[in-house]
Parts: sequence; structure tokens; C-alpha cells
Amino acid sequence: MKKVLTRVKAFAAEARETVFSLHAKAIAYKNVLDGDRVRKNRFLVLAISLLLIFDYLVFCHHAEKNIFDIFPSLPKLDLRESRNIYIPANDGKSLLKEARRIEVPEEKEKFAALIFRIVSRGSIYENTSGAVPIDTHVRAIWLKGDTCYIDAGLAMLRDGTPVIPGSEDNFRTALEKSIVENVPSINRVVLLEKGVPLKRLWEVAAGRD
Repeated sequence: MKKVLTRVKAFAAEARETVFSLHAKAIAYKNVLDGDRVRKNRFLVLAISLLLIFDYLVFCHHAEKNIFDIFPSLPKLDLRESRNIYIPANDGKSLLKEARRIEVPEEKEKFAALIFRIVSRGSIYENTSGAVPIDTHVRAIWLKGDTCYIDAGLAMLRDGTPVIPGSEDNFRTALEKSIVENVPSINRVVLLEKGVPLKRLWEVAAGRD
């Protein structure tokens, strides 16, 4: 027991001497800094920098964040453009004008096909599913002069969806108006069914059912 007390006393005395020595050195260094303004400013800048680095390391530790993730990730650029699209209404006569933010393809054919899909799906604000009672898709699309030819295929009438009088003509009007307004150099749109012009998509879909 005496040996333990002796060791504790020796350790305490050594620690006290170390503290006194460090305190004396700190006072001496402070006196040096007080006499040299440039060195004092450098010391303050270094001390503040180390303190900020320490704070950042503590934050990363608690937030479980990688210390090298200093800058936030760059947000993805929104390449969409605001375009007016015309949607056929459920009355079979009028059109709904809606502003849509869409990514505009460079190829005119792809842009026209995209507009066809948007118009076919209907409004995003109202229930206009009755205005286009069929499910179809673009088989092919090509441009000739100022005319856009769209070949639609697999027109199927949706179950339980009544055919509104005048809805197909209204759909064609909305499609042509949307494409002509958004795709440069196109002034006319011709809709075909499996390559055959003048076919009525609604009638073809009803016949398949």
C-alpha cells in the first residue's frame, strides 16, 4: 500500500511540475507574441483554423459523414421546357390548353411522337379519359415537306368507356394543333392506322372488340 501511495505522490509531483513548466512556457510565448504583432496575428489565424477544423471533424463524426464531402452534390439540371399542349375535352368539341414541362428531343419525329402520347393520355388536371377512349401507340412517324404522318397501331377500345360523339375529330384537332404549334416547319398532321389513311381509329377499335 505504501508503494502505491509513493507512486501516486511521485506521479502527482511530476504532473504538477509538467503543468508549471508548460504554464511558464505559455506565459513566455505570450510575452513574445505581445512584442511581435505579426507573429501574434499568425498565431491567432492558425488557432482559429485548427479550431474550425476540429469542429468540422466532430460534426462529421456525429453526422456519420465523410470528411471529404465538403461541397454538396451538384443539383441535376432541369432540361425541360414549358410547352403548350392541347387536350381534347369530354364534350367532343372543345380543347383544353395546358402548359407542360417536357424534355424536347432534337429530332422532330421523336418530338411529334411524344406529343401524340401526351395528347392521348389526356389532361393531368381533369379526368378526360372519355375524350380518347382507345389505347394506341405510334408505329411509325415521318415528315414529308410541311406534313407530319403518324402511323398509329393496335387501337383498342377501353372497357366501359363510352364513345363521345365528335371525340375522334376533336382528338385529331388537338393533336394537329399541339404538333403544329410546337414543332417548327410542320403545318399539317395526317393520322393513319397501320399505314392506311382516312381510317377512323375509334371505329377500328370498336370493330376489334
